[in-house]
Amino acid sequence: MDHFRRHYRSHVSWTAALVALVATSPVFAQSQGSEAPATESNGLADIIVTAQRRQQSLQDVPIAVTAISGDELSAKQIRTTIDIPRLVPNMTGTTNVGIGSANTYFIRGLGNTESISTFDPPVGTYVDDIYVSRQNANNFTFFDVDRIEVMRGPQGTLFGRNTTGGAINVVLKKPAETMGGYAEASYGAYNQLTARASLDLPLSEKVFTKISAFGNRSDGYVNNRTTGEKNNGNRGYGVRAALRVLPSDTVTWDVAADYIHDNGVNLPSVLTDGKLYSLTGLKTTAAPLKNLVAGRKSNFVLQNITKNVSFTSNLQVELGDANLAFITGYRDLKQDYLSDLFDGPLPTGGFAIVNAGRFKQFTQELKVAGDIGNALQYTAGLFYIHESNQTDFADVFSLFGFPLVLSDRVLSNKTSAPAIYAQLDYKPTDQLTVTVGARYTSEKKTVGVVPSTTPLPFGVPYGSAAISAKGIPLEDRTKQLTPRIALEYRPGKDVMLFASATSGFRSGGWNARALSAENFLQFGPEKVWSYETGFRTELLDRTLRLNATAFYTDVNGFQVPLGFVDSSGAINFVTQNGSDFRNYGLEAEAVWAPFERLSLFANVGLQKAKYLNPNATIVAQQAACKSGKAASCGQGIVDPLGNLAQPQRTPKLTMAFGGSYDAELGSFTLTPSANASYQSRNTVGSAAVPGDFVAGEWLVGAGLSLKPSMASWKLSLECANCTNTHFVGSNFPPGFKFYNMPRTWRVSAGYTF
Repeated sequence: MDHFRRHYRSHVSWTAALVALVATSPVFAQSQGSEAPATESNGLADIIVTAQRRQQSLQDVPIAVTAISGDELSAKQIRTTIDIPRLVPNMTGTTNVGIGSANTYFIRGLGNTESISTFDPPVGTYVDDIYVSRQNANNFTFFDVDRIEVMRGPQGTLFGRNTTGGAINVVLKKPAETMGGYAEASYGAYNQLTARASLDLPLSEKVFTKISAFGNRSDGYVNNRTTGEKNNGNRGYGVRAALRVLPSDTVTWDVAADYIHDNGVNLPSVLTDGKLYSLTGLKTTAAPLKNLVAGRKSNFVLQNITKNVSFTSNLQVELGDANLAFITGYRDLKQDYLSDLFDGPLPTGGFAIVNAGRFKQFTQELKVAGDIGNALQYTAGLFYIHESNQTDFADVFSLFGFPLVLSDRVLSNKTSAPAIYAQLDYKPTDQLTVTVGARYTSEKKTVGVVPSTTPLPFGVPYGSAAISAKGIPLEDRTKQLTPRIALEYRPGKDVMLFASATSGFRSGGWNARALSAENFLQFGPEKVWSYETGFRTELLDRTLRLNATAFYTDVNGFQVPLGFVDSSGAINFVTQNGSDFRNYGLEAEAVWAPFERLSLFANVGLQKAKYLNPNATIVAQQAACKSGKAASCGQGIVDPLGNLAQPQRTPKLTMAFGGSYDAELGSFTLTPSANASYQSRNTVGSAAVPGDFVAGEWLVGAGLSLKPSMASWKLSLECANCTNTHFVGSNFPPGFKFYNMPRTWRVSAGYTF
């Protein structure tokens, strides 16, 4: 939605701070996967991740990775993907404006607030190695999760799609060899009802199945003063079936299919006396755009319905010292929404956006990984993705009680991108490992627009021919080589030092929300080099795990909004490759288990980002602003004083800490847990205007669970955002605010069998 934003409208020593944190606060420990205190005498349990597309101990991976095990999700109150960023250093995330199914992720300052299909996300989401192309449905509830891995920095070598910011990889549990499962139900604030269940059912010694399902509903936490309805609630459910077949000792075939149905709108609101209120006249019981816009979207009520079907297949064959994998994925997403960005009390809202979308993707990968002797490991493969998307959408602006259809059109776009990749890890000695890798991608994108016939058009309808007439190509081809090199050195058994240089890119696209053909401008890919160094350690007889990374990110051709003067003389702010971007900082993560039943964690992220080398258009905008032309100030990436703005969503400090303790009370185990996260002052808008700044904010969560030693049931009580902190997650000009979720509580009961 950031495109609408463009149309309308003392440095501290971080090294010293990190050293002080580590030296004085060993209880600050980051939980990274299955790191509950091990019962063995040798301390913490090992953490196995697949951040390099093969199973490795986290302590052997020269990449900045945060991993969270499935067992930790409940204790850390991670229910959906939007809960992940608060536990990851230098990562922020919020639900996008208008639609609750879309998450806006930023890692080390690289992110994107636009969910239309001609923009690709710089932070990729994967589920069982299958890429989720569309950011408009990357906020989803989890099924049975084995672990979540968040890779910071560009993923330009081994993962399916090139990304500049990082990747979130959700790994789901495979069917078990024995019968079992769980069921859980909860009730909480805003009449929130949730239910989850899973059943492992082996059919034979060679065939195992798993069925998982969830359902949730909640009244909204925003009171609508115009319609009397509750806004920003959610209704959703999902079901997943997984199959594991073992045809022989050397072949494993995992197949899964799932369906997720969700309805969640994210409307702006105002904070009054500690409560959130909205004014929009859009209702969940009336279709206000009948006879205003074309197609079936004219019948939509206030909603954001997503229906997602996905299929995955992973056939793995062991060939001596090598593993060959055939990985196939298919996703089919339908999204129908009507939302209001200007929160207008009229029946048609203030600035209504209505959308009927269909997004299909197919991916196929052939991957081989193995060893050659004791000195060489390799991972190589071929990857192909094809996307086919169609979006029927319109913008309706209500002026003095009269609805104006600014534009109504059908957008079609396709992407085909084959790639080849390889990475080699060579060990000249037992202590030293040299890694080299590269990926070559050849990408083709096409786009087309068909105008819709509407009764009350305000703008001039345009289609593909009009776009071409403006000299804007409807096809784009990109070929990119993205290399990587890394060094690892082990001076001791429990210490690993590393340094790396990694390249990546984010695809280009088109400004498809343009209200005229001449604003449907193309932009090219942004390219990044990331340089990292750090260490992985296990200390105090392996009861303390401490990992740290220093990074320097260098982005060329950064995709930013800049001023484009159209034929009418008006300035429109559209995405172009308008400047470069630099960011550097530190990240530290640790977990400490001083004794068996206590686990403590913390992380910290420090960063300093800036734009530089602006192009001539931005330089001219700065000069115009400083000469007194107010229309050039506080727009694009130029702040109200005419300077380059502070990059959005780059808090200088992020941190999280907490822990849990298993207390034995007779025949019961009582487990209190708590966590807190903080991000310092930052701006949620690209131009850093005063209304876009968010003060430093804390989020605090706590829980208490009770489980008998000789039974399989469990009772839990928890609160999220326990201090009821309100802050703006997104801000839409001219000042419409989208707040975070207020305090919630829930009581849960579960049974494992």
